[in-house]
Amino acid sequence: FPVTIEENVQTSKKMLAAVNGRISEMEKRRVAIKKEILEPYMTFEAQVKEIVNIVKEADGTVRSQVKTLEEKEREQKQEVIREIFEKRMKQYDFGELFGFDSFISSKHLNKSTSINSVEMEMVNWLEKIETDLNVINSLPNAEKILTEYLDTKDVGIAIRIVNEYEERMKKVAQVAKPAPKEPAKTTFT
Repeated sequence: FPVTIEENVQTSKKMLAAVNGRISEMEKRRVAIKKEILEPYMTFEAQVKEIVNIVKEADGTVRSQVKTLEEKEREQKQEVIREIFEKRMKQYDFGELFGFDSFISSKHLNKSTSINSVEMEMVNWLEKIETDLNVINSLPNAEKILTEYLDTKDVGIAIRIVNEYEERMKKVAQVAKPAPKEPAKTTFT
């Protein structure tokens, strides 16, 4: 019997359907085996993720506590330095101009900076200010220079600023000379 083209197509379609059915079964079996093989891994992965989350949470809590304790230490150190400052400042007359906040800086509160080194720096700072103020008080325009010194903490810069200002004022005065006053005119009626 000769086979017709239509019979060939039908046979080919049946063969393709059978092959596709087998492939589908193989894919289902592959997925089932993969699930079966990965199940212990998935359980392990979930356990590891849970442990990691617990550790991260604990880490955050501990970091927060450490930060709080370090901040308390910094505050306590600042109070110790403030007490030293107040005792030392009694020896100087410029306490109204330069307070504790003018001296203290964040580096003084670091763990690596000792109280002794801060106190030595404080003494040098206080002595420098006293010397600078003595120089300023011996100069003309002492009040103006002192005003600038409060901002700059540098005698040379304060003097330069005041001198530049005085020079500008002289130039302004030369340019802005007032016009001579005319005598008042009187009219008689």
